[in-house]
Amino acid sequence: MAKIINVRLFLTGFLLLYCTSALWAQHQLVVTVRDDKSKKPIDGASLFISETRSGGKADSLGVATLWLAPNVFTIYVSAVGYIRDRVVVTLDADKRIDVYLKMRSTTLDEVDVRASRPDNNIRAVEMGQVQLSMPALKRMPVVLGEPDILKALTLQAGVTTAGEGAGGFNVRGGRADQNLVLLDGAPLLNTAHLLGFFTNVNPDLMQDVSLSKGAFSAQYGGRVSSLLTMSTRNGNADGWRVSGGISPVSLRVVADGPVAKKLTLIAGGRVAFPNYLLQLFPTPSVRNSRASFYDANLKLTYTPTVRHTIGVSLYQSGDSFRFPGDTLYGWKSTVVTGRWSYLIAPSVQLSVTGLYSGYRLNVNGVTPRLDFNFQSSIAQREGKVDLVYTPNEKLRVQAGTNGIVYRVQTGSIQPASDGSSINSFAVTPENGREFGVYISTDWTPSPAVTVQAGLRYSTFAYVGAATVYQYAEDVPRSPETVVDSVRYGPRQVVQQYGGLEPRFNLRLRVATNTAIKVSIARNRQYISLISNTTAITPLDFWKLSDPFTPPQIADQVAIGFFQNGRNNAVEISLEAYYKRLQHQIDYRYGANLVLNPHLETALIQATGKAYGVETSLTKRTGRLTGQITYTYARSLIAVQTPFDALRINGGRYYPAYIDRPHTLNVQSRLSLSHNWIFSANFVYYTGVPATYPDGRFNYNGETTLDYSQRNADRIPDYHRLDIAFSKDTRFSKNQRRYGIWTLGIYNVYARKNPYSIYFTRTSQRVDAYRLSVFGTLIPSIAYNAYF
Repeated sequence: MAKIINVRLFLTGFLLLYCTSALWAQHQLVVTVRDDKSKKPIDGASLFISETRSGGKADSLGVATLWLAPNVFTIYVSAVGYIRDRVVVTLDADKRIDVYLKMRSTTLDEVDVRASRPDNNIRAVEMGQVQLSMPALKRMPVVLGEPDILKALTLQAGVTTAGEGAGGFNVRGGRADQNLVLLDGAPLLNTAHLLGFFTNVNPDLMQDVSLSKGAFSAQYGGRVSSLLTMSTRNGNADGWRVSGGISPVSLRVVADGPVAKKLTLIAGGRVAFPNYLLQLFPTPSVRNSRASFYDANLKLTYTPTVRHTIGVSLYQSGDSFRFPGDTLYGWKSTVVTGRWSYLIAPSVQLSVTGLYSGYRLNVNGVTPRLDFNFQSSIAQREGKVDLVYTPNEKLRVQAGTNGIVYRVQTGSIQPASDGSSINSFAVTPENGREFGVYISTDWTPSPAVTVQAGLRYSTFAYVGAATVYQYAEDVPRSPETVVDSVRYGPRQVVQQYGGLEPRFNLRLRVATNTAIKVSIARNRQYISLISNTTAITPLDFWKLSDPFTPPQIADQVAIGFFQNGRNNAVEISLEAYYKRLQHQIDYRYGANLVLNPHLETALIQATGKAYGVETSLTKRTGRLTGQITYTYARSLIAVQTPFDALRINGGRYYPAYIDRPHTLNVQSRLSLSHNWIFSANFVYYTGVPATYPDGRFNYNGETTLDYSQRNADRIPDYHRLDIAFSKDTRFSKNQRRYGIWTLGIYNVYARKNPYSIYFTRTSQRVDAYRLSVFGTLIPSIAYNAYF
């Protein structure tokens, strides 16, 4: 036995020595790819070495590192939007070279450089992918001239919203809290400004925005519907730049440049002044309200060597909204991310990340003798390690682990003065720990086949201090049926969940410009947003999985057909999906959610299913560009319980609040003379489900409305046309100081699209009222300046 061990040790040492000596025999070649005019690094530029038939890709700083044996090499460097260049390098020692690419385009339009090929929709293995162009986003017709990332996403197939002015977004039948929204790798636990009218991320600072609707990488977990990643731009290393913009509701400023050698900074902020707009509303309660919001970003990037990159990203946003003489609402989000990336070898990269994400709501009541301070909050601290191994261009293996600590305060209230009649009360805070480990591989055995397979294992523990109530059996849970309680001490495990989350994507290239893709995925979610409205509001609060609230689970299968034409200028796609959801949260009739120490008595478990077909036609080149998407989708839910009193619609499947069977989006963009661009968007979707009274009855002499069927009705369908004209003031593409004007009209034909319909009763009749958020056209003008 000892001999066998010695032989294994010898072989292991021999292999390590061989690999090390082979590495020593190579030289390091560092290639930095930059724009010929601006000298900015080109993210994702591709390198191909003719002699070795291998290559590499530049990182976000435009740097690619290669390890090669001594020789003379011919290297071809290319990037989307640039003319390919060829350099010859005699590698007899470690070397660093700079390659400057000339821009292919001769127009004055902003260039959107991406690390993808024109036929990336055919080559990529993932399906259900959406990437937003930041320059194009700023020219879109939007409400009040304020560019908005989430509103732009709702123009894509399979992405909807609960209504006009609603916060959050819904993907393929999933609720808004089922989307994992990451800003520089950290989750955003709130995404809305001004009660949902705007996204709380400034698009002027974003480098890349990508949405995955299907089987996203096993690297990510914690949500069951979609993954939205947003990355802040790195600061410019060659000099300081300043840009800014103004719209009818906000002022934006961004500055970036070198702070010191190898250290860059980008910082930006946005402040809003919507009060004068509120005064234009005819309703006195809205006209006399006051609102404001801000958001700020800062990112530092330090590259001491070509192998090391250290980045720190900070973000904060805040909102306040006050109803006249009544209540002041304030909410704040804070995100801090630190990341160290180390290139261990040419094919091995290590990343270590630590982050904090927090959200806090404050509600201050100012009514005399009823004044109070209410708070709810969530804090998430996370550490993760990722290792990427890329032995060649056909294989990529990634593995890693992460750990999360949660602390949630669902609600606490305190009197605001000594004369207040409000009593102090606080729901016991919730604590949880989540751990995950994953491995994922991308393998391209041939140009026609690519496989992406991953496996993630996650586990979650709901921990003390906590008091868990025990309820009588064979009756619905209620505060009156509590029979006992169990007290758990700090960090003591109360309940534990876990399981595997497999992910699989397959791409078959059946022709040069045609591909078929298949994806399968399972996801688990251990936190849920509790809401008593159909759209996300600041009053909603997060809740951890506990003994009565198991984690949400979603299984999705999808198949897609993709085809390009006219030299990749036209893209056609057709995707179909089916999703099964377990342990969905629904609510009992008359549920009390806020400051409820027995919250589990107000919640009921439901199952859901969602299915649909998404079609898209996109034209990317020429004077006229645009996209047409149509989606047929259903989102259904069922509450099946042995208790008759808790069944909804008799236990049958019924439309979820976000169910919209038909959605049509048309986006167009026409380049005119003298640097003018005309844009137009048209949207149509089926009205969301609603619950109307279907009868009346007398109870103790009072006329009471009867709502026997939930979501059996719908509000009228929604449709809207928006237009915009934008003007670029540059006379040449090399001009550094210039501006872009955008003039737009939102809701051109002034349709009074209903947000909701509500009812009031009298002793003799029932009256119905329609609520519209924007019942008229809204003109706007915005200006962006660059220095």
